[in-house]
Amino acid sequence: MYDARAVANFMIDRAGQVGRPITIMTLLKVLYFAHAWYLAKFDRPLVAQPFSAWKYGPVCKVVYEQFNDYGSKFIDKNCVSFDIKLNSFSQTKTLFDSDTEKFLEDVFDYYAQFHPFVLSDLTHESGSPWDIVWKEAENRAIPGMFIKNELIKEWFRRGGGVTTNVKTQRTIN
Repeated sequence: MYDARAVANFMIDRAGQVGRPITIMTLLKVLYFAHAWYLAKFDRPLVAQPFSAWKYGPVCKVVYEQFNDYGSKFIDKNCVSFDIKLNSFSQTKTLFDSDTEKFLEDVFDYYAQFHPFVLSDLTHESGSPWDIVWKEAENRAIPGMFIKNELIKEWFRRGGGVTTNVKTQRTIN
């Protein structure tokens, strides 16, 4: 498992490489889709931190906290985390193997092409993990509104999280 901030930094860097600036809403959704497809494909989590069901979709709080003041502005910096060796905050870095990098590139390239509202709609589909937690919360308290990885994995293994409203489709390898 990786720190969600490191995966987010990979996505931010990828956005710069391909000339597709992203907002916090897009970043949070693409991060969620990367985690979900990784669960579905490899049967283990991509990121260590949980996703919560918030009003506009799944959110990884440690990444949200880095950019919550950006609103609809494009993200122009990387996530940071506290480095105990340096006793200060520094850019969150993780080395990914080439297969993981290719996987993350494919996820980014597919999902980042969509408007953030389309991505939000995908996370809000009836029966989706977000939907299940959101509806459950109407009847009982769900501390943290955490979305269980098992829910995410099963939804994506059944083909959730994919749109057919695009001319060019890429597969998530």
